[in-house]
Amino acid sequence: MPNRKLELTFKYFTASQARKRLGLSRYQFDVRLNRGILPQPTFVDVTRVRYFDEQWLRTAIAILDNAVQVT
Repeated sequence: MPNRKLELTFKYFTASQARKRLGLSRYQFDVRLNRGILPQPTFVDVTRVRYFDEQWLRTAIAILDNAVQVT
């Protein structure tokens, strides 16, 4: 399992941190990324760890807030 880089965690959110901020499960988060509903990660390192910045998070929140709610 890839490990996140300490110096990058000061600047970016990891996928698990971003998921928690958005209130999504890992499955929901990954499906939305793969389908292009959410933007691609801000940065992906050589070990394939995904990082997300504050602007990405604000954009994702706006997208989810404007999404059609299905019941």
